[in-house]
Amino acid sequence: MPADLMAIAHVRKVLLELGYEDVPERLVSSSLGMSLWVSLPIADLAGRNPKQLVADDDGRAALRQWIVDRLAAGA
Repeated sequence: MPADLMAIAHVRKVLLELGYEDVPERLVSSSLGMSLWVSLPIADLAGRNPKQLVADDDGRAALRQWIVDRLAAGA
């Protein structure tokens, strides 16, 4: 559970830094929800999930870049 909360907090922080108050649907489906999403592997990130990625600096940077790229692609 703490890893879930750390991942959710990191994603929320990144989104706030990028100017998003809420989690955009193109990032996390509202039907899925953040608490489940953080446990799902991201193919573009070597199949690692957000909980795994926030465990180290390189992973956090990779997740941040993935979020930026994903949001830019949907704009």
